Amino acid sequence: MALVFLISLAVVVTFLALLELLYSGLVLKPERLRSALRKQGIRGPGPSLLLGNISEIRKSQSTTVRASTNEPPLFHNCAATLFPFFEQWRKQYGPVFVFSLGNTQILYVSQADVVREITTCTSLEFGKPSYQQRELGPLLGQGILTSNGKVWAHQRKILAPELYTDKVKGMMSLIAESTTVLLSSWKSRIEKEGGVAEIKIDEGMRSFSGDVISRACFGSNYSKGAEIFLRLRALQEAMSKKSLSIGIPGMRYMPTKKNREAWALEKDVRNLILEIVKERKETAHEKDLLQMVLESAENSNLGQDAMDQFIVDNCKNIYLAGYETAAVSATWCLMLLAANKEWQDRVRAEVLEVCGSAGCIPDADMLRKMKLVSQLLVFHYRSFKEHLKDISKKTLLPCS
Repeated sequence: MALVFLISLAVVVTFLALLELLYSGLVLKPERLRSALRKQGIRGPGPSLLLGNISEIRKSQSTTVRASTNEPPLFHNCAATLFPFFEQWRKQYGPVFVFSLGNTQILYVSQADVVREITTCTSLEFGKPSYQQRELGPLLGQGILTSNGKVWAHQRKILAPELYTDKVKGMMSLIAESTTVLLSSWKSRIEKEGGVAEIKIDEGMRSFSGDVISRACFGSNYSKGAEIFLRLRALQEAMSKKSLSIGIPGMRYMPTKKNREAWALEKDVRNLILEIVKERKETAHEKDLLQMVLESAENSNLGQDAMDQFIVDNCKNIYLAGYETAAVSATWCLMLLAANKEWQDRVRAEVLEVCGSAGCIPDADMLRKMKLVSQLLVFHYRSFKEHLKDISKKTLLPCS
């Protein structure tokens, strides 16, 4: 009888402890954070238990989709169209407010001076948000994009020298090869469609930047690198579909359709990368990004599983950090040239003059002789920065 009583008491105590833990994590901690912000005059929409403000966000997005038409927009405020809930909350609560995705409290800041202070002076004090590793683990892992402190410093020490100017100049042949492939595909399509074709430049630019990274990262194994790139793109899309579930306690462990899809793609990417690593160890060394990551992992005190994870995560981070930014920037430059026929003609004439009418593929030395191209690139980056000015005035910070 006494044994039964003790077992029952232990069960009750355990149950109460679990309830206390859940109540503290789901109610008390978020409320403490919001209370501290309210004392500083920062308010925001009231969250619901477990979901936070996800229901309001979905409702706002669905309303915007139903209101849209096939007619061209009268304005180009993309942020208001994509994130109408931010516009609504900003008007209601001011330029700084707090909202929540599930149990994750997020501080929204749209004051330019505050954002500048955060990004240029004190961003390292904030570190990378911990929820990125938890919620976006299949996509980002624990690579340089999500790590902090000594781990981040170690990874940066490995990767940064490979992206210095002299190293990038050595990649000119890789970039030229990828450019040739892209242009050939466009020419072939134009010929098939009778001399005129409508081509979506952004898709081509993404494929181009992914191909360059595949060649730079995996060397002679770039064809398998291209396959990894395609799987990573699919994984990125799969993770974006469940972005609103970030912060909901336990959702990342549930075997939902979206989670199963992301887990399967993560496994495929990992196996492909480790397959290339195995081949690399059995053949001659190549001087590429993969070799640098591989040598660093082998010289560390990591166990085999941790070493494999280090290699996989940083290979994924190299792709994700490089291909999208390069693709968007190149697309913007082409758009500027398309909109300014005079500059297009002048730049083409200079390229033909430097490279020769035979169409010699340019190298780093030729690029230095192209003064108009250099001016175009400077203007391109300045205008691109100005175009993103409104976006750069906003930042999201996880509350902790």
